[in-house]
Amino acid sequence: MPNPHKVVGPTHVRRDERGELAELVNGFPGKTLLAGRMKPGAVMGNHYHRRTRVFFFLRTGSAEVRTLHAESGARDAFALAAGQGVVLETHEAHAIRFTEESDWLMLKSEAYDPADPDTFALSVP
Repeated sequence: MPNPHKVVGPTHVRRDERGELAELVNGFPGKTLLAGRMKPGAVMGNHYHRRTRVFFFLRTGSAEVRTLHAESGARDAFALAAGQGVVLETHEAHAIRFTEESDWLMLKSEAYDPADPDTFALSVP
């Protein structure tokens, strides 16, 4: 099955005597930025969103990503390495399993609202 997810690296990197700057994603409408560190074997996700798109980026470490479209049943599986990211679309259940200790960033197109969380459980085998 062809990989419908495009794994991406930074859209722009600048290095000079001051240090380094990396533009991780360009053109993604984000309202909420999350950051975290996960242990090897930890799994995030097993849910989907009806309105929220997600840009997930690994700063360090590695992970295996599996997706299952809640409506069409389409599946995908791929690996992410440090410095790579992926856009997860609406109705795409996702499970991210970290294969080593990893620092990550997640940019979401909608802000989290506990009264209307837009999170629907769906296990991704």
